Amino acid sequence: MATDNPENKGPFDPLGRQAFRDGGIDDLFESHTPFGRSETGFLAGKSFHVAANIYESPTGLVITVDCPGILRENVDLKLEGTRLIVSGKREFVKEQPDEEFLRLERGFGSFLRVFEVPANVDDSSISAKLENGVLRIVVPVHPTRREIKVQSGE
Repeated sequence: MATDNPENKGPFDPLGRQAFRDGGIDDLFESHTPFGRSETGFLAGKSFHVAANIYESPTGLVITVDCPGILRENVDLKLEGTRLIVSGKREFVKEQPDEEFLRLERGFGSFLRVFEVPANVDDSSISAKLENGVLRIVVPVHPTRREIKVQSGE
């Protein structure tokens, strides 16, 4: 039987599923044991998801992002066209060097959220404030209506 795998361990696996099974599946199951996973487990330190709310105010958009335990200097905001990119990281903190975790549920590592904003954003007036674990981003929007004069064709 011909294979695309030079080690003849079966057919070519472009997604690396066999490596996933060999290298990480034990840690994945470990994370569902009664005591959870260690700080070096399969998902530890990779990335995590931060929750966000978006609402419209009379002057634009307000985006709030849950960022507990994230320092202000570890948060970045960029506006690229109509994409507001919020990224950052939460460091793993081991309070005592001799601690051994029985359960580790608080995510740490990096996060990335991308929000579509209107094209008429006043990018020079965007503001952000991190307070009590919540990042509040205010995105002012210029009104898009303008009067257009109709001229005579004569």
